[in-house]
Amino acid sequence: MRKLTTALLAAAAISGAAFAEGNTASSGFYLGANAGVANTNVKYSFANQNVSNLNATNYTVAQLTQNFKADSGKMAGIFGAFAGYGMVVGQGAYFGGEVYGGLDSSKLSPYDDSNTGAATGYFKATVKRTNFYGLAARVGYMVTPSTLAYIRLGIEGGKWQAQVVPDSATITQQPTAFNSATDAQKAASNKTFTKSKNSISFAPGLGLEAYITKNMFLRAEYSYLFGPTINLSQDITGYPNSAFAGSSVAHSFKITQHQFKIGVGYKF
Repeated sequence: MRKLTTALLAAAAISGAAFAEGNTASSGFYLGANAGVANTNVKYSFANQNVSNLNATNYTVAQLTQNFKADSGKMAGIFGAFAGYGMVVGQGAYFGGEVYGGLDSSKLSPYDDSNTGAATGYFKATVKRTNFYGLAARVGYMVTPSTLAYIRLGIEGGKWQAQVVPDSATITQQPTAFNSATDAQKAASNKTFTKSKNSISFAPGLGLEAYITKNMFLRAEYSYLFGPTINLSQDITGYPNSAFAGSSVAHSFKITQHQFKIGVGYKF
């Protein structure tokens, strides 16, 4: 949030200089480009399914049930472009709409035991996005003849991907006494499990634009993405009973994202 505040203050300072020079915003089409950071957050969980104590009769099903939960967050760079139309009405009311898109380098691992000793690890779970696109309605007010403060109501799409990579050594290097799984079961578990989701999500935000010339403006913007939930099932029949009980693990990735962007645009 401090980064956004700094950006807004910088834009306000620029807008003050622009106002002193008499630059005035007006209605018209515009296009531009921006760059910034995205703080992606994932509420992650996994739980083993179809649990049985058939091969571990000293334990109850409840004792063999696993339910792990964790929150994870990470920042990454984002780069994009936007185009739209806006109009100033009356004494300074502003209404407009725009389309936008870009590249997202977000990738994080909410669970990773890949540094665990050989033959004792579970898996590494990751989630990522590489691009995004959206539509946004903008409503605001010209707080000075060259400064627009606005809110945006957007819908944003993009391909999110969740992935689980098992610890191969845990499946393949266990002695037969500890892992009675068949070769077919080991092969079914010893692979990467992937689930992709192209979601349309609500992305509200707010921002400030400052015209530095009659046609050129700078923008500072914050938005919040109510991202998708991705559910992924992992086959664990090839794992030893000492690692997991059950036939599968259900993974859940609930995604949200904060975006902070600085941009430059040109109004025709």
